[in-house]
Amino acid sequence: MDRNLLIAFVLSTLIFVGWMTYQQQVVLPQRRAVAERATAEAEARGETTALAEAAQAPVEPGRALDIVKDTHATPPLSPGVPRGDDSDARPVPEWSGTLENEAVLATFSNRGGVITGWQLKGWFESPRQEVPVELVDLPDGVPTTLSTPLVELGLGDLSNAMYEVEESGEERIVFALRRDGVVVRKTYEQLDEQFQIQLAIEITNQTDRILSPRFGLVVPGVANDREDWKELSLIARANSDVTRELVQSLGTPGFMGGLFGGWEGPITLSAVQWGGIDVRYFAKLVWPVDADGSGLTMDVLEPGKVGFVRLEGRPVEISPRASQARRYTAFFGPKQPALLDALGNDLDQAVSRGYSWVAPLTGFFGWALHRVHDFVPNYGLAIIVLTILVRMATWPIMARQMKSAERMRELMPRIKELQEKYKDDRQKQSEETFKLYRETGVNPLGGCLPMVLQLPVFIGLFYALQSSIDLRHAPFFLWINDLSAPATLFTLPGLDFPVRILPVLMGASMFIQQKMMPQTGMDPAQAKMMLIMMPGMMLVISYTFPSGLVLYWMVSNVLGIAHQLYVRSRMQAESS
Repeated sequence: MDRNLLIAFVLSTLIFVGWMTYQQQVVLPQRRAVAERATAEAEARGETTALAEAAQAPVEPGRALDIVKDTHATPPLSPGVPRGDDSDARPVPEWSGTLENEAVLATFSNRGGVITGWQLKGWFESPRQEVPVELVDLPDGVPTTLSTPLVELGLGDLSNAMYEVEESGEERIVFALRRDGVVVRKTYEQLDEQFQIQLAIEITNQTDRILSPRFGLVVPGVANDREDWKELSLIARANSDVTRELVQSLGTPGFMGGLFGGWEGPITLSAVQWGGIDVRYFAKLVWPVDADGSGLTMDVLEPGKVGFVRLEGRPVEISPRASQARRYTAFFGPKQPALLDALGNDLDQAVSRGYSWVAPLTGFFGWALHRVHDFVPNYGLAIIVLTILVRMATWPIMARQMKSAERMRELMPRIKELQEKYKDDRQKQSEETFKLYRETGVNPLGGCLPMVLQLPVFIGLFYALQSSIDLRHAPFFLWINDLSAPATLFTLPGLDFPVRILPVLMGASMFIQQKMMPQTGMDPAQAKMMLIMMPGMMLVISYTFPSGLVLYWMVSNVLGIAHQLYVRSRMQAESS
């Protein structure tokens, strides 16, 4: 393995280890302190635990639509029904209905007054475009989306309470619950923007006591085997910063849990702009319309599988014969940067662009990819063109590194002579080797800095290709019909093992590139092992990468090989 490449690899590893150490020693203790303080405050107020509250949490806005289809057994309340009546005296039948527009089919239930389905019409589970994407897909036993326990009212857990349907029209649905002189009303209203809905929660106090409820909403998420949901995160923007927690790492003792620091209990945030559930290309986000100092809690219901966020404000006093209401807006839809940016409220930061220092590069490469696609109407070809453009832009840096590698390659016979001559005297061997470097003007570290400078470019491109929703189900050619997923040529019968050509080609190109580099300062047997091990390791890692990313990597390697051969021929021509 090239010494410069090895040094760059070690530096990258040290940076990564330093970051993880910082997370372990600084960030996790801070989270633990916040969680313990929040727990102590909750116990002092006599509130329920985070797990119990999660199963009760309030409803969130989903998105209002045009045509309503009802399947209720009995008609909703007529305008003549008194709003103050207590509904405990008669059973409320199950009801479900839908609101629909050109983009979304949303399903509602009066059990909890919640959203039970959110189907995106223009987005599909696979490139075959057979099954629309469903963003609210929860198994039994998981709290419903936008449920409202309101346990502070003293009426028990209202998450699954049966609401009456006061109104179900073309632009809104109104649920009402009347119990012991308290009326809870949830109103879903259509907004002009696609993928959005507004929810108003109103509490009317018809008792003789003061009520002190907390308005809030819960958004649960469940990791599953569907391609879009394999990387499920809890996400929130608070105090001008985005917090993202991978659900698969929460509460798990295995590799993922250890890598990301394990789980130190609920995460509590204040001054929250928005929060919800995040996957690679879609998000379910909710935020308060009324400024009420909303806080947010992230927690797990089932370690590594089920998580939730609970958005709630401070307790609000409601005097007898008075009412209080809070409004929320929800966005359940695709993470298209232009769409999120137009909606404001910093929603565009739900798109994962990597660490803050690399986010500008990610944004630039994402923009560049789309501009190239304006002229090359195939994202696979656009990736190839973008890779060529990046190679051209970094040509001077790469040329310097390659010239240094060529000079080192020319010196290798003389270095090996010195190693053989002084094989029993390591100190003398090192002295004579560095003397040779001085005499020839070769810097053994000459190619290291250019390689380190390339790392931000590679990382920026990595995140740009990872987060670009336009690559989702974007075809390239033949069997590569989705650049956002691994491209399987066929599956071995009986073994259920996918055969993927792109990672193999990428590994082969990396092997050739490694072969062209001088193996300095390393035992020949060790160098041979590294020559095989590095491409083999990257082959294994890239086997599950999106094909668009592997395509970039392979093309970059091929261009690197061509560039190295060009530099070598030029240097040989100059020396002859």
